[in-house]
Amino acid sequence: MYCTNCGNVLHEEDRFCASCGSPAKPSSEREDILRTPPFPPLNPQQGRNTTEFGVSEEDLRSFVGRRAESYLQKWREDNRWNWPAFLFGGYWLLYRGMYLYLLLYLVASSLVMNIAGPLLFSNSGGTFSGGMVVTVLTVYLAIKIGLAITANRLYLHQAKRKINVLYQRYPSDPVTREDKIVLAGETSLYIPIALAVLPLLVALVFGAFTYLHYYKQVQTEIEQLQE
Repeated sequence: MYCTNCGNVLHEEDRFCASCGSPAKPSSEREDILRTPPFPPLNPQQGRNTTEFGVSEEDLRSFVGRRAESYLQKWREDNRWNWPAFLFGGYWLLYRGMYLYLLLYLVASSLVMNIAGPLLFSNSGGTFSGGMVVTVLTVYLAIKIGLAITANRLYLHQAKRKINVLYQRYPSDPVTREDKIVLAGETSLYIPIALAVLPLLVALVFGAFTYLHYYKQVQTEIEQLQE
C-alpha cells in the first residue's frame, strides 16, 4: 500500500509513514476511499433553474428580448390571451419567427374557409346573402380567437424547443450558446411589413396598367372620331 500523503510505499505493519510521518490509514478506511465514486461529469443542463418552465428564465429572457418580462408573467399566470396574435394573426407568427406555426395556421384557415364557404353557398341556394357574409366573418373571427388563446403556449413551446436544441449543440460553450439563443429569438418587422405592403403594391401596379390600357383605348376612340 502507499501513503495517502506523500505516496511512499508502506508495509502492512507500518503505523506511520517513514518518509513524512503521516499515520497510515486503516485498511477499511482505505477501501472506503477507493470505493468512493468520482465526481460526475458536468451536465450542461445542471445549474439551470428549469423547475417552472423547463428551461431557465435567463435563457427565456435572452430568447424573447425586450418584452421578456411581459411574456414571463403571462406564462407564470397561464394567461392564454394574446392581443397582438388576435389583431395581426399570421403577421404576429411571422414577426416572432414561428414559421412552422404560420404554415399550420394558414393551412387550417384555408381548409376551414374553403369548406365553410361552399357549404354556406349551397345552403343559400347559390346566391350571396347577408347571413352568409355574417357567417363567414364569424368563422374567420373564430379562427383568430383560436390563435389568440393558444399563441402564448405556442410561443413558450417554440422558445423551449430552440433553447434545448442549442444546449445539445453547444454543451460546453456557454458564450456561443447565449449568442445563438438571442439570434434564435430575434424578431423582425421587415418581413411582416413587406408582406403587408406587397398586396398594395400589386394592386397599384395592376391599377396603373389597367388605367393606361383604358386611357389608350379612349385616346384611340377620340382620334377615330376626329378623323
